[in-house]
Amino acid sequence: MPGIAFAVQISSMLGITAIRDKRGYSLVELLVAISIIGILSVIAVPQYSNFVAKGKVKSATGDLLQNARLARTLAIKENQTYVIAFNLPGANSYSIGFDTNGDGTPEGYDNGPVRVINLQTEYGNDVVFGTFTASGPGEPDTCPACIDISGSTVTFAPTIAPVYEQFNPDGSVGFTGSAFITHTTLGFTYMMRVSYQSGKFDLWKWDGEAGNPSPQIVNNCVTAPVQYCGWTELR
Repeated sequence: MPGIAFAVQISSMLGITAIRDKRGYSLVELLVAISIIGILSVIAVPQYSNFVAKGKVKSATGDLLQNARLARTLAIKENQTYVIAFNLPGANSYSIGFDTNGDGTPEGYDNGPVRVINLQTEYGNDVVFGTFTASGPGEPDTCPACIDISGSTVTFAPTIAPVYEQFNPDGSVGFTGSAFITHTTLGFTYMMRVSYQSGKFDLWKWDGEAGNPSPQIVNNCVTAPVQYCGWTELR
């Protein structure tokens, strides 16, 4: 028919090729594709889970560091002592607020109620205070000396409850010390440390994990990132 012949001629002129007799996928090809997807899932899902878990622990420790800096800023701004009290009012939590009577217990926060952060509520049930390693980096002037941190959770000067860090109106802190946060099953561990009473905060990452409790020890005390005792300084 003239119309069909004309359409074929136009298609030929435009370089359009008709699609004819294209067969679908065979059952074997579909099974191979499904097998490949399954193998990739087995490899990728655990890696993604580890990535998410590590991110939660890092976020919890980084937020603690930022809250410590905020408490220091508020102490200067409001000209009154602020504290972060650990495991108060409950385990794996910390409270932030001003402290007018010097007992280490926060009484309010920025003219409001005490601010409470619970690690397991905010970051997941597997995120708690603690470590999976027995040693950690010493103070900056002792690098690369390692210190015993076996079973540590929070180590600041007060030895009776509550354990707390104090932020003074002049910008200084009451104590040096560290707080360790870990993943209870995978072992990812981060540490916030107050190295000087002038108020210097550091964030460290343990190079090991539950499946690798003895990472390679690299003693690098000068070039960033600083690494020793199986830990890497992040900031």
